[in-house]
Amino acid sequence: MENDVLTHYLDRFLQAKTYEKTRRDVTRATTLPPEIYRLKDFHPIESEKVFGRAWVCVGYSCQVDLPGKTLTASVAQQPIVITRDKQGVLRGFFNVCRHRGSLLVTNDSKVERFRCPYHSWTYDLTGKLRKCPLFTDSDDGKVFNKDDYHLLPIRVEQFGCFIFANLDRDAEPLSDYLGDLPHHYRNFPLSEFVLYKRKAYSINANWKLVAENFLEYYHLPWVHPELCEVTAIDMHKRNQGAGMYMSFYASPLLKGRTPLDADYLPAMPGLSETEANSGYFPFIFPNLATFILPHHVFVLTMKPTSIDHTHEFGDLLVHSSLLTHPLVEEKCEEIFRFYDMVNLQDISAVERVQQGIQARAYQGGRMSYRFEEPVHRFQNMIIDYLTNEKRQYPAD
Repeated sequence: MENDVLTHYLDRFLQAKTYEKTRRDVTRATTLPPEIYRLKDFHPIESEKVFGRAWVCVGYSCQVDLPGKTLTASVAQQPIVITRDKQGVLRGFFNVCRHRGSLLVTNDSKVERFRCPYHSWTYDLTGKLRKCPLFTDSDDGKVFNKDDYHLLPIRVEQFGCFIFANLDRDAEPLSDYLGDLPHHYRNFPLSEFVLYKRKAYSINANWKLVAENFLEYYHLPWVHPELCEVTAIDMHKRNQGAGMYMSFYASPLLKGRTPLDADYLPAMPGLSETEANSGYFPFIFPNLATFILPHHVFVLTMKPTSIDHTHEFGDLLVHSSLLTHPLVEEKCEEIFRFYDMVNLQDISAVERVQQGIQARAYQGGRMSYRFEEPVHRFQNMIIDYLTNEKRQYPAD
């Protein structure tokens, strides 16, 4: 009986009427119900409905730039592995052997083939089963057909240097999902960026709070006084179009004598004069937040591990041409330290929110059109996936 009551209670989060107040225009809307940030039993629902169907960023092209290099990840609690075959084609598979279900790859490396360490079943880089030593399923060995037991594929596609995975075989192509975002950022040579430095963060807060924090610049003067030397609160403007993303920019960047100053390092090639002096901040739903500045890209990728915990990578990427700059190591370390400081400030803020929304009297808040419209857009995308009622989002 208790399970029936819980199921009925959870079902309301899949119903459109639950979100009527959030579906209003941002000037009248209320934020998502606080329960979906704190209710333990909601986490697997969201994992399946959102991360199990959206295009999720899992890594970078430089991590699989050669045939056989592997990138392991998990999406919606599903283990996956990504590689390139010998023809250079990007491939993705569930990270599981078809024999007895062992994890196939445990560490990122470079391989000639996938060999299960349990019973040595071996697959080529296209996922075809090539060897199953000593295996027979009958006296004559004629029942088993290796062609029926190739690795289980998943969809993987690439935009710029970013690799996305989608567990939904019926999902729209990544190009449709992104809409006009690639056009807006066409001058940025994103496919030529490489991972320079990475830090893992453990955040005691729901992943949506982490994403929403990135998506609004209302908090800058009080949480990030140092960042206001780069982009002041009133500089930010939205540049969103049609697609599953939110985006804003600040131009021109302030000359605050910080590592994020536009002239701190040479700008990436191909930018217009305006782009070479501006900061752009697109967020691709559900988990990819980017700081695109003239000479680098800083990336945050979020992975929910429970209702109140998020694993996050903070990654500094640079254009490949910058690797030969004589001061690249010293200056990139300064850039990374600056972002690390900013991110730790954000983590402190969102962890306070996670604690605060435990107050049952709190039933959601309002959003500022000027500063928080991207949060409203993000929350409505969450609703799209939960209720199977996808909307179109207008351009700014």
